[in-house]
Amino acid sequence: MLRRCWLFIFGLLLLNSLSAGAITLKFTGFIADEANLLSPQVKNDLNMTLWDLQKKSGADLVVVTLPSLNGRSVEDVALDIGRSYKLGAVGKNNGMVFLTAPNERKMRIELGTGLENKISMNTLENIRDKDILPYYKQNDYANGIARGAYVLAETVAQAEGVTITSQGVCPQQMLSGGSSSGHSDDTPWWVYPLAFILAIFSPRRRRFNSGSFGGFGGGGGFGGCGCSGSW
Repeated sequence: MLRRCWLFIFGLLLLNSLSAGAITLKFTGFIADEANLLSPQVKNDLNMTLWDLQKKSGADLVVVTLPSLNGRSVEDVALDIGRSYKLGAVGKNNGMVFLTAPNERKMRIELGTGLENKISMNTLENIRDKDILPYYKQNDYANGIARGAYVLAETVAQAEGVTITSQGVCPQQMLSGGSSSGHSDDTPWWVYPLAFILAIFSPRRRRFNSGSFGGFGGGGGFGGCGCSGSW
């Protein structure tokens, strides 16, 4: 009897220790901005874009910012988020975690197992180095997160063979020297002024309706594939 009591107590302690390491986030749609880095408008625009991605492909791309990793590695935290919140469609496991921890100056892009053979490490590393880290090195997290999320959403859409509609304006690609380029990749220079004008004079943007958001897909298959960065 005494032995059973000790085993029961040990089981409770083990369960408590495991749950203590789990991440609890307050998601608004696909965004959990725990570090308060994003404006309401940027969150709305990104949510509408990521919602369109989910509806057309089943893919869940979440944007997470944390004030602290609490002594854990950025890889473990991103993996925990992907698995705990069951990102990606059931059977497809096409989830992605875009995690930023500004205080530790660490970031991670974590791929669901269903995307591992569709998106190369070279692609992820180029996005990290050309679209995200140049902003982070200037402590401009808002634009770095926004650009990274838009580019990653387009990357996932292409991998899944769908075309998505992006809401809002994706920040320009920043040169390594710290200034924004007049164009990014092969995009004509006139696209950005035109997008800015359209953003001003276009009808009121659609608002993300969290009540219509059905939650994540229920996949959760993550094997630890992705790329990390620091600045």
